[in-house]
Amino acid sequence: MDVTALLRAVAAFGLPDSSVVAPARPLSEPDWNELLTHVRWQRLTNLLAQALSSGVFPATEAQTTAAIDADIPALTGVLRLEAQLLEVADIFDDAGVPFLVLKGPAVAHLDYPDPAWRCFGDLDLLIPPDALDDAIALLRGLSYARRFPQPRDRFDRRFTKSVSLDGPDGQQLDLHRTLAAGGFGHRIIVSMLWSAPSSRFAVGGRDFAALGVEERFLHACYHLVLGNAPPRLVPQRDVAEMLHNNTVDADRVLVIASAWRGQAVVAQAITTTVDNLRLSTNSPLVAWAREFTPGRRERRELTRATSPGYSYAAQAIDSVRAIHGPRERLAYVSALAFPRRSYLRGRHSGPAARARHALSGVLNVRSTLKESRD
Repeated sequence: MDVTALLRAVAAFGLPDSSVVAPARPLSEPDWNELLTHVRWQRLTNLLAQALSSGVFPATEAQTTAAIDADIPALTGVLRLEAQLLEVADIFDDAGVPFLVLKGPAVAHLDYPDPAWRCFGDLDLLIPPDALDDAIALLRGLSYARRFPQPRDRFDRRFTKSVSLDGPDGQQLDLHRTLAAGGFGHRIIVSMLWSAPSSRFAVGGRDFAALGVEERFLHACYHLVLGNAPPRLVPQRDVAEMLHNNTVDADRVLVIASAWRGQAVVAQAITTTVDNLRLSTNSPLVAWAREFTPGRRERRELTRATSPGYSYAAQAIDSVRAIHGPRERLAYVSALAFPRRSYLRGRHSGPAARARHALSGVLNVRSTLKESRD
């Protein structure tokens, strides 16, 4: 059994321009159990249940029951997260804190034929940098606790990708300043995310704002390429849905990607999606991605950023190169080199251990750079 091919068949369910073929007959029990384990990890239980119910993916009655049983907790989790979204929205609206809904809820309601096809395991909200500290303080009043303190005052609003908080019932909420970490993330012009027209969707009878169509597509591309190594299938399905819907303005996507110096990320996301899900879409973005050739520096940075061994130290080095202005670079380096003691707690035993960890990261970067040149 090729579990990778089977997972792609699940991820491609319902895509009319995909040539991925489902198995011709039900899997053996050992193969089925292995597939279901991977489907859970990839958060594809919803698509598997839909594929089985429609008869596209053959299975025994027991296997169909097992798939539905696996999907119920995922759908229940989505309902809980949407209730959490309504609660947090009330708090932010009352305090005048603007926010945009990212990823799961927004993509499910705006880009999929049925929101139930797109499950998610946490909430992600984009907050204006100057309002990030206020948003965190408001959530503390709801018994949310951030996972890690910021190295220095104002670090979050100036440099961080996102702040992760755990709610009183164990639910995770990520407050984003920008859409990605590392050098590619620091080149994103955050003000462009807020100046563009937003998309709207409803949950529980309440209206929410999300990123605009092109910005949402770019975020899906960044999440696909920079989020996990190797890339997971849910963001690939997100990109496929947006390509299939033909609502994305290709010219505008390329203008924004160029301003962010992220064309290599976008091209890789598109080609990965089209190749893995075997899409025959006529989107002009696909033709562009096939022909795009990144520069040497951009190619090396992408190689590092997509490596499974991409350490925090390597990410910091790429960030320093991308941060604009010597004062901002100095502030970033100083905060990481000489953070508060509370930031070190639970991470390193002391300054010497932190220095050794940083040195190890630098050596890993040098090794990756050498490999990318060879």
